[in-house]
Amino acid sequence: MKAKNSLLRVENLINADRIKSSDGFLELLTEDIDRVFREYFDYNGHPSVEVVKNGGGFSVDITLNARGIRTFSRLPNER
Repeated sequence: MKAKNSLLRVENLINADRIKSSDGFLELLTEDIDRVFREYFDYNGHPSVEVVKNGGGFSVDITLNARGIRTFSRLPNER
């Protein structure tokens, strides 16, 4: 049981390092999120994005301080 826990801990560390150092993954993700969120919210700066390995998946936390929600003057495009 102890060996299995150690193996899981090593796997989690490897996955966390992979996310942090994967050729600008977080920077690219933050830019994409910023582009989309600016269509919905008024805010300064950039969103804070954190991706953490969580069991078999990932927890993604996005934080921004919005001054307001944008109003929409057009209907969304049909897909």
